[in-house]
Amino acid sequence: MNTNASFFDKKLIVNSIIVLFASALVVYVIKGAESIHLPYIAAVLSAIVLGFIEPRKGWFLALLQCILILTGYFLFTDLPENTAGQELENFSLYGSLILTFVASFLGGFIKRALNTK
Repeated sequence: MNTNASFFDKKLIVNSIIVLFASALVVYVIKGAESIHLPYIAAVLSAIVLGFIEPRKGWFLALLQCILILTGYFLFTDLPENTAGQELENFSLYGSLILTFVASFLGGFIKRALNTK
């Protein structure tokens, strides 16, 4: 392992831009979803991709995605007027955050497992 390498290299910065678009997609899906399944699938698939493209620093990308999802949801969207819609969006939002970390770890694990062969 190269000890002189910077944590914030060019690859991580490019992948952070991908996180920005993936987070916007997850927030869009949360706002338009009629059930929890589609936001969860969007969050899991985007996080697996992030873990796969950055297996060692995927935790940072997952943290960045969670921050961007929360920021995007609370700053750029309006809350639903009915309580059922609020509960659905809250459950989708917070569940997506948890699944982001789990799926990012899974994607990184798969990538490292494929590289050992």
